[in-house]
Amino acid sequence: MLLCDIGNSYAHFFDGKRVWKESLEEFLDKYFNEKLYFINVNQKLKDRLKDIKNWINLEEYIEFKTTYKGLGVDRKVLCLAIEDGVGVDAGSAITVDLMVKKEHKGGFILPGFKAYEDAFKEISSILDKGIDFSVNLNSLPKNTKEAISYGVIKSIVCLINDIAKGKKIFLTGGDGKKLLPFLENAKYDEKLIFYGMKKIIKDRLC
Repeated sequence: MLLCDIGNSYAHFFDGKRVWKESLEEFLDKYFNEKLYFINVNQKLKDRLKDIKNWINLEEYIEFKTTYKGLGVDRKVLCLAIEDGVGVDAGSAITVDLMVKKEHKGGFILPGFKAYEDAFKEISSILDKGIDFSVNLNSLPKNTKEAISYGVIKSIVCLINDIAKGKKIFLTGGDGKKLLPFLENAKYDEKLIFYGMKKIIKDRLC
């Protein structure tokens, strides 16, 4: 079974054994004749995906109750995978959602780490330092690189901890591992989205 999570930067695949990514420019032709199940957040590709007969859009089969307006399909699928706890998907953007006994309580969105770096670069070349993930969040910074890193990472960590309140934190996404050392009671799993997709297939399509 081939699963595909189509994002704004890459398409990520899972075949039951490994996870890999493909460029958005090439993956459509490469897997055109394959049977696969997918979710998609890339609005530019929406119409093109409708014409591929072998591909099954799992968004049509999602049963997910929430009072949140406009919750993205990727966030719904991630929440279905965790059921209870805080789901954090750290990619181009960082999404954070709270699930309590299979009920979605809400969530929020932050820029991804690259977006933070680009924003500082736009402000001034002096702030073009990048983010240092070895920064000590228990000590006030003494230089600009530390100050940027501290401000970005600590603000994200504090916001996540504020809604987690001791609940398990589930991290995924390309930058999820970078947050892991800063969070207690946290676990990283690159396959979380795909676990949610498999749950939809099992519950609705088997």
